[in-house]
Amino acid sequence: MTKEDTTTKSQDAQTSEENKYLLGQILVDLGYITIYQLDEALHIQRSDEEAGKERKPLGQILLELGFCGPNQLIRAIQVQAELRKLKEKESE
Repeated sequence: MTKEDTTTKSQDAQTSEENKYLLGQILVDLGYITIYQLDEALHIQRSDEEAGKERKPLGQILLELGFCGPNQLIRAIQVQAELRKLKEKESE
């Protein structure tokens, strides 16, 4: 294994760890939305931003599209907060 392979694997692991705390990934993991719905919402978010529009929060876009309900979004945000607290405790 080369140094480059090791670096790439380390970066992939770090990215995977960071993705665990992203709202969209949490919604997918909980089964509230599909990866395709997440991709569509992220595409809309990026397109709006590139068009000079104000960037909408991902949750707002998902709600507007009807991909998830308010209670699902609230639960996912709670899970996100819990995961971040655990991460902070682990790094102490």
